[in-house]
Amino acid sequence: MREIKKIIIHCSDSEWGSADVIDQWHKERGWTEIGYHYVITNGRRIDSRNYSQDYDGRIESGREVTKTGAHAKGHNADSIGVCLIGKSHFTAKQLYDALPTLLRLLIPQYELSPRDIYGHNEFDRDKTCPNFDVQLIRNLFTDTVTYVKPS
Repeated sequence: MREIKKIIIHCSDSEWGSADVIDQWHKERGWTEIGYHYVITNGRRIDSRNYSQDYDGRIESGREVTKTGAHAKGHNADSIGVCLIGKSHFTAKQLYDALPTLLRLLIPQYELSPRDIYGHNEFDRDKTCPNFDVQLIRNLFTDTVTYVKPS
């Protein structure tokens, strides 16, 4: 099993999509499979016009976590990649329900802390992804729970 030291949050830079759609896009670029380990949908799976509440905030599996991702150059070997469908607008279900739910599962499972959650732009200054302040997500955890990372 590979050692996970961080979680890197991304956005799809598209108004619609799903793990299956991103998998198809990545394969069209010559990749073997989707580069992200998880995708959080925004209710628009097929196009930007058709919204389904059932698909808003849905956590979908991408690449198996046991496999090295392809989402943040130089940081894939020890990270989990989480992608929110969207460009610069995200739903409340994505940001304040699904993402924290997923992180609440991953943080203790991999003995991480809120400090181990990053936005893609923190590793590549030419990127704005995930197009929201990841510190707001970290604060959801540091305000209510103290995690102690073993040394």
